Amino acid sequence: MRRTTMRITALAATALGAAALPAESVADALRASPVLPQAYCFTPAGQGEPAAEAPPPVLLEGLGFAGIEADSANADARAWFAQGVRLIWAFDEAEAVRVFQMAQRADPECALCHWGEAWARGPTINLQPRTEELAPARAAARRAEALAARKTLSERDRALIAGLVLRTADGPAFANAAYASRMEALATRLPDDDTVAVMAADARMVTWDDERIRPGTTAQRLLERVLARTPGHSGAIHFYIHLTDWTDQQRLAERHADRLGQIAPAASHLVHMPSHTFYGIGRYADAAAVNVAAIAADDRFVTRLRPPPSDYRTGLLAHNMHFAIESALARGDGATARAVSAQYRERYLGERADARTRTLGSATWYTLGLHGPVAEVLATPEPDHALDKVYRHYARGEALARAGDGAAVAAEARAIAALRTGTGAPSFGRSGTALAEIFQHVLEGRAAMLAGNPRAAERAYRRAMARQASADFGSDPPLYWYSVRRSLAAARLAEGDARGARAQLQASLRHWPNDPLALYALSLAQRRLGRTEEADASLARARAGWAGDVTQVPLSRI
Repeated sequence: MRRTTMRITALAATALGAAALPAESVADALRASPVLPQAYCFTPAGQGEPAAEAPPPVLLEGLGFAGIEADSANADARAWFAQGVRLIWAFDEAEAVRVFQMAQRADPECALCHWGEAWARGPTINLQPRTEELAPARAAARRAEALAARKTLSERDRALIAGLVLRTADGPAFANAAYASRMEALATRLPDDDTVAVMAADARMVTWDDERIRPGTTAQRLLERVLARTPGHSGAIHFYIHLTDWTDQQRLAERHADRLGQIAPAASHLVHMPSHTFYGIGRYADAAAVNVAAIAADDRFVTRLRPPPSDYRTGLLAHNMHFAIESALARGDGATARAVSAQYRERYLGERADARTRTLGSATWYTLGLHGPVAEVLATPEPDHALDKVYRHYARGEALARAGDGAAVAAEARAIAALRTGTGAPSFGRSGTALAEIFQHVLEGRAAMLAGNPRAAERAYRRAMARQASADFGSDPPLYWYSVRRSLAAARLAEGDARGARAQLQASLRHWPNDPLALYALSLAQRRLGRTEEADASLARARAGWAGDVTQVPLSRI
């Protein structure tokens, strides 16, 4: 949610045009660059204060690791405090504030219980700058400082409190950079303390801009040190998944991601987090599965605790649903994509849908076009919103491509072109404008393939690929559901250029690993080049990754 983990290499679309591109010239579809644009998962409008009428929190099992104890002999205060820490590791800061306040009620003299509230109100990699929380965070930190002065606390606990006093010092904003430096110094002084190490890594990640995100940082070393000695630390795993995703090192997090959901099965965001790793390394089935599980965990959590509503919680759930749909589409799993799309439409795509949820809702239209019965797709009534009209034409085009009607696919592409220049185009927004252009050119490519004109299809797919490469959608997973480079390769394969197709597919797979349709097309190219063993291996991987019979997918739909 902070900005994004995946963004394309900066290449201007005007520089690409329809000219021939070497296979490596465009990092298509948002896979490898560690640059972070404006919205990491899903950008909420704000978190807000707990509603007065909300029921009080309850203690809950299955939220993960705590790792720090309250300075209180009161069992209730200690239990509430531990839950607050677990909720922070799980990015449920709004509920953590309420829980720390329960700990304060159980023991008003607990310094760390007030420190916890100040921590929960501070900026995170998902929520910045949170200046609306600064005043209450400052009050909580100073209350913790006053209580600590009257007690005997460990060096570590006193330093933690002092750190948040520094972070919330007088001024118009949180002092994030000074706080991060203080926490890193504390981690050097206390090298065996997991809590300090994870908090220091988190504090530094909050300060990162695009230029400072790189492998081998102090934050990475701190998290790896914690995971080596405490592999069940859910907070360390959580931040490590984010960090390795940002730096395109997802393989490093795979073994930790595999166990995170079991460590914290009640924390929906932690159940979801492995999908960032899984999608990044091409485990699309697992990425879909953990998001379906996260949606269910969120439902159980809300039913049990009835927390006050917040834009942030709503945004996280929308992100989980979008991630589940896109992951399912990547492997041809229409059943999962359709089931989650129905949930997303019911919850988010009503008359009052905002721009972000409407844009993420594009995935529900992809699902309809790719997996809905063709007659059902064609019978879908025309929506009112201009961007939804574009989505509908794209869905119709994909459905008509499945039916083999190239002329009708071309008509849907022309309809999108007309909407792109129509009076409703300004309402598309930046991402919607880019999507509309990609849709148009992809459908032009599909139509040309069906008409037996792969050279024209190649030109159309190059235009779509260039627009995909320049779009900077700012979302994870990628906003458009697949790498258009593989369609370009399919067109070259249809032209008889197996060598060129192979080069394009290898480039695509470097950015979208284990893409089953790209692997299938690669097997065809390899076989034509006489590379039989390689072709057999690619086909086996394609069959393993695709939900149906991958060999039944024609080149016109790859």
